[in-house]
Amino acid sequence: MKSLVFWTVVTVGVVGLGVLGVVPRLRRHDAMARTQAEVNAPRSVRVAKVKQGSRTVELVLPGTSSPYYSTALYAKSVGFLRRNLVDVGDVVKRGQLLGEVAAPETDDEVNLARAQLEEATANLSLSKRVAERNSQLAGAGVVSQETADQTQAQANSAAASQKTRSATLQRVSTLSGYQRLVAPFDGVVTRRNFDPGALVGAAGMGGGAVFEVAQVQTLRVFVEVPQSMANGVKAGVPVTVYDPRQPSRTVAGQVIRTSGVLDASTRTLRTEIHIPGDGTVLPNSFIYARFAIPRTEADAPLSIPGNALVVRKEGTLVAQVVPAATGHKVVLTAVQVGRDLGKEVEVIPGLLIHANDLVVVNPPDDFLDGEPVRIAPEPAPAAAPTGKAHAEK
Repeated sequence: MKSLVFWTVVTVGVVGLGVLGVVPRLRRHDAMARTQAEVNAPRSVRVAKVKQGSRTVELVLPGTSSPYYSTALYAKSVGFLRRNLVDVGDVVKRGQLLGEVAAPETDDEVNLARAQLEEATANLSLSKRVAERNSQLAGAGVVSQETADQTQAQANSAAASQKTRSATLQRVSTLSGYQRLVAPFDGVVTRRNFDPGALVGAAGMGGGAVFEVAQVQTLRVFVEVPQSMANGVKAGVPVTVYDPRQPSRTVAGQVIRTSGVLDASTRTLRTEIHIPGDGTVLPNSFIYARFAIPRTEADAPLSIPGNALVVRKEGTLVAQVVPAATGHKVVLTAVQVGRDLGKEVEVIPGLLIHANDLVVVNPPDDFLDGEPVRIAPEPAPAAAPTGKAHAEK
């Protein structure tokens, strides 16, 4: 009986020791199998959709504002400035008298021409009467026909002299009119360079501008657009203009015209913009112009996350995720990068990448073309704290 118990205990112990040795080996085998399965399983990747880019592109460029018109007024007649009728900042109308120049020699020429015209007119009247009388007497046989012809010739010469004197008076009167400085258009006086008594004259004779007048109700803004964006800048494109010192104060305008030809030295397109002269932007100031350039659907770029790019010796790639027979696979696609928008970048649309395609975010460097992958589910959004939790805090 005792031996039976002994052998029973021994048997149980041996079985227990066997179990204790087999179980860890089974567990290690299962762990290795799971590890191998994980290694052989497709990688789990996070993906993002390719977005269609904006139908308008924003372009900010520096430029210069200027008055719509700006003219320097010179005295064409040399003389002394008699009086100023306006000062800097005065608003003037077209044809308004701004100042007068005193030129005594021009006034004397006008008086002389007027006197000569009066003399020629009187001579013409007398010559006509003599010619008419001699013509009648010649018909009666009192005077010869030769005498009548001579007096008629004198009358004709007097008529020509009268026309010459009249033209001379008109010429010197025109010169005298240059002593009056008038506004060429509605605007504001921006400079008054001389005081009464100063000697003034034409620019070709070394004289300076007496006044400068500018039309500032509308301002011209000139911007040099680079070649890469020149095709999109056309008449009618909306533009927002602002002073960089006050970027919150903007004024709306639009492109009026372009030069149509790139500058050969800078490869830029000269563009003219018109904006209201309401004081938001001062004339002749440095400004920034923000263009909203429209693009067609074919020209609109695609947008992808900036961390979806793969840079290799082959170039810049993205790892597209496409359906496969047993799930999904990776296709490495070359892209041409456009503008960097921070978290996102623009890529030029092509034949191999389109809107709503899936691309891998933060792709590993060892991705292989055609490698199977598994799309990881999107993380659940964090739950908003309840009112009770706020109250407890």
